[in-house]
Amino acid sequence: MEEACSDTASGREARPSIERLHPDVINRIAAGEVCSLLYLISLIIQRPSNALKELLENSLDAGATQIKVICKEGGMKLLQIQDNGCGIQKDDLPLLCERFATSKLRQFEDLSHMTTFGFRGEALASISYVSASVQVVTKIRKDACAYKAAYFAGALQSDPTPCAGTDGTSITVQDLFFNAPQRRKAFKSNSEEYNRILDVMSKYALHFGARGVGFSCKKADVAALDLNTPSRSSLSTLDVIKVVYGSTLARDLLHIPPIEEDALGLRAEGWMSNANWISKKAVFICFINDRLVESPSLKRALESMYALFLPKGRHPWIYVHITIDPTRIDVNVHPTKQEVHFLDEEDIFELITTKAQDILSSHSSCRVYSTNKAPMGKEVSDNTVQILRSQSSERYDPRHLVRVDHKDQSLDAMLVTPKKATVSRVDGSDAIPESACELTSILELRRELDTDADPHRTTMLQNHSFVGVVDLKKGLSLIQYGTQLYLVHHGILVEEFCYQLALRQFGAYITVQLDPPTLLSDLVGLGYDMEDDEEQKKAIGIPREDVIQRICRTILRRADMLQDYFGIEIDPTTGLVHAIPTLLPNHGRFGLALERLPTFFFRLGPQVDWDNEKGCFYTMCRELAYAHVPASCGTYHLTIPDEAQEEETWTIQHVWFAHMSNIRGRIVVPKSMPEDAMLKVANLPDLCTYLVYLTEDRVFERC
Repeated sequence: MEEACSDTASGREARPSIERLHPDVINRIAAGEVCSLLYLISLIIQRPSNALKELLENSLDAGATQIKVICKEGGMKLLQIQDNGCGIQKDDLPLLCERFATSKLRQFEDLSHMTTFGFRGEALASISYVSASVQVVTKIRKDACAYKAAYFAGALQSDPTPCAGTDGTSITVQDLFFNAPQRRKAFKSNSEEYNRILDVMSKYALHFGARGVGFSCKKADVAALDLNTPSRSSLSTLDVIKVVYGSTLARDLLHIPPIEEDALGLRAEGWMSNANWISKKAVFICFINDRLVESPSLKRALESMYALFLPKGRHPWIYVHITIDPTRIDVNVHPTKQEVHFLDEEDIFELITTKAQDILSSHSSCRVYSTNKAPMGKEVSDNTVQILRSQSSERYDPRHLVRVDHKDQSLDAMLVTPKKATVSRVDGSDAIPESACELTSILELRRELDTDADPHRTTMLQNHSFVGVVDLKKGLSLIQYGTQLYLVHHGILVEEFCYQLALRQFGAYITVQLDPPTLLSDLVGLGYDMEDDEEQKKAIGIPREDVIQRICRTILRRADMLQDYFGIEIDPTTGLVHAIPTLLPNHGRFGLALERLPTFFFRLGPQVDWDNEKGCFYTMCRELAYAHVPASCGTYHLTIPDEAQEEETWTIQHVWFAHMSNIRGRIVVPKSMPEDAMLKVANLPDLCTYLVYLTEDRVFERC
């Protein structure tokens, strides 16, 4: 049975009572379906998201403007949906979960003008057959109280009892598939099932949000909502897309204006991504006569059209709403009603595809592609040889000697331990290119970096010669520029350099695969435990598990964006982290160090501005940079074993500082960098004079 309301102004007046269908009608509906009851039920309710879809459509048929869903263990343990629709009359409750009992259909001919979602009276019946209990609390507007009823295997367990309640219906399904243990074992995880439920909710929120229907969804043991759309008819479809799928997608969407063809009984409209949208996963959302359906033919046609505009490996986002004359459509072709057939399908799909291609063509006149020119060696002329010869004959003056040229490698760079031997040799061809990007926020951040540059300190650092690490724990090293010696804080410089590398390679990072993949929740939990500020944890007053769940939920909801833009590959269904980015393309193992991964993922929750695009990209690049700071310095202050200190010292000199040159990484020193980050400690000519004075003074004393 499916509850429904009439199409009145209020949308909540009760419709005709529930009645059993005549056997002839049942036989004609089921014609051609030679299958058992259990097999048919297994087709209708394949997983929790299928049950949710049926219940969701019941609420929409009931004229609800607010639909709330609560799940436990991915909907397996508990699946509850509450609406403010017209409710169910008390006299109809005995037939509510009985097969082929409905208020929407009386005779077979009614199918030709069917506009409601349900019509066969099988949804609630099927759910009751595969769950331990179905509890219903319902109230119609004219009744003084609500009524509560419980069902099992399609039958009412006891007479409905009065109870407190608001207008509408609340249905609670407990222990779904309790009598089908093999079905339960087939599901990979509760998280995957919950994500499927969220996906269904998001699609219906997209389609009905602009009609004043609000949707919310959350887990039973968590206070925060994973989906929450307002119940306001003033919202446009694009407004709803921003709420559900994010403003990043909304900015890259093109509107498919209404397509009307009276001869085909057609009206179609929708939204689709432009040629600059970056996604490795295709999204196709199709509603036909307000029913969420799968249309493989239309999907293939549109994706084939997009292949003309998108680079290999990129896929579109498409939402299409098609309205067809009910007399030209057959909705009774599949038990789950996920497929429909209608007249002139090929003509309709061709019309929609052609219109979409015209729109995409008109907005794809400019595309940006990145190209890298192969480095070429320079020819040495005879004049250059003569100059070099003349320079070699000049008088040697130790006061003005630059003992290490910044373009040359020192001998110890070649003498590496076996572990370091896996690192690619650093040479002048290791230039790190800037990725092609048209995002305004990234272009602004890159311009701000150039505008804020300190020319003198930038030139100094790009052309320095590294002398050595002074204090690994304090993060201090010595560099030489010309004849001047500087004490630098290598932690500050490496962090700023990594931020610039992250910004420069935005959307084109080289990734490092984690083998085996690691659970995001485990990493966030370890990061939480590594935080030293216990007083702040107590002041927040949120239990550890709630903090971990909130951060994981925040990250998983943006898994696609993190993978496309930052190379952080997380499976949203399993919560496994498969890959992380490295900021040095030819030195993959110097990406995010394993000991810093927990802190990195933990900080993605509170430290990243998820509500603003520019702020999000800026803080994400900063967090990537923070995670690359040598473990012994910065705010990490991790204890480094003695055997690892030599390797970290080598890495600071021959990897990080070697890449800061104007040929490779092209570091830019901002004016805002503290003065003591690069402190001049000596001038070689003055130092030589002072040493000579000391030497002469000592000789005189001995005389």
